Amino acid sequence: MNYTESLNYIHSIPKFRRPLGNENLRRLLSLLGDPQKKLRFVHIAGTNGKGSTAAMTERILRESGYKTGLFTSPYLETFNERIRVNGENIPNGALAERASRVRRVMEENGALVSEFAFVTAAAFLYFYEKKCDIVVLEVGMGGRLDATNVIDGSVASVICKIALDHTQYLGDTIEEITREKCGIIREGGRAIAYPNEKHITDIIRACAESKNVRLTVADAHAADGYELSLKGEYQKYNAAVVLETVNALREKGYKIPEKAVREGLKNTTWHARFEFVRDNVIIDGAHNPDGIRALKKSLAGINKDITVVTAMMEDKAWEECVKEISPIAKRFIATELNMPRCLKAEKIASIVKNAEVIKDTGAALDAALSDNTGVVCVCGSLYLAGEIRKKISKTENNACK
Repeated sequence: MNYTESLNYIHSIPKFRRPLGNENLRRLLSLLGDPQKKLRFVHIAGTNGKGSTAAMTERILRESGYKTGLFTSPYLETFNERIRVNGENIPNGALAERASRVRRVMEENGALVSEFAFVTAAAFLYFYEKKCDIVVLEVGMGGRLDATNVIDGSVASVICKIALDHTQYLGDTIEEITREKCGIIREGGRAIAYPNEKHITDIIRACAESKNVRLTVADAHAADGYELSLKGEYQKYNAAVVLETVNALREKGYKIPEKAVREGLKNTTWHARFEFVRDNVIIDGAHNPDGIRALKKSLAGINKDITVVTAMMEDKAWEECVKEISPIAKRFIATELNMPRCLKAEKIASIVKNAEVIKDTGAALDAALSDNTGVVCVCGSLYLAGEIRKKISKTENNACK
């Protein structure tokens, strides 16, 4: 398969396969030589902040001289973003070659796996064959049954901010969701947790103790005094988790100088997290109530009128999100994406007084900018964030020609 054929094939694989769990993935990986058994991991779960925490951790390790792998999801602009070595996306040819190999082994042996598990297997192959010293591995969803949890263990298991999301898969309560995410904690490792609410932290601590794993809960003020490239009030808490992860890695023998920590935090790039793509345009991928509340808190520090442009997926707690963010907007524009899961713009607008409906995302952004003297905030979906980023990049590239 070439690159385009590989992507088409990957996206044709079912999102879920029966039976649930990782038995077929373990079999597939065994047939591929178990590349994951020859790698070391920092494993990161949580509802919000996983990507930012992973990006900061990876950059610090890279600044320390380690060859790093980074596995994240979803992507914003190109699929290749999900698999990176030393900060570089997997090349098209390398992705096609690994996907072709995984497909052949999977189909010849009937070891059928889900789309995400397939990509995970291809990523493990690439990281092993590129001889990564350590891989920062972000959970796709949950933890216990996630494809990334096929690994035997990790140098550090990191539990980020936990909130209600994916309730149709992970459970209806914060307690159920927390236990699912704690499924990545393994005996012999170290566990680090975001400073969640006490009842959540108590569950994480009990899970760690049941596996004889030492847990460190990050100090909310640990990152005070560090320069962070990632903006947003919430990033200092994610950085605090990263600093504790660094301490855990040092305990395991990793040489991470303080200079590398400071340079890493100062130079991390992670798009669509309170990202100023222009002086007057912020893109944030917040798509659940907890993320929207964190975004709202960051926007409160901007003393300008806010125009909100949003699209949301129908399987999210969209009504709560919209009711949370709309009161701070002087102008509110509802848009939509060409995706089956996406809410109709009219439905979003129906619960916001004086909301505008502009279904085309590009036209929605143009309208927001046309008479705006304040700040435009694009939020509600990482898919929307990616689409708007591409539009802005294309516009600016054309302007430079």
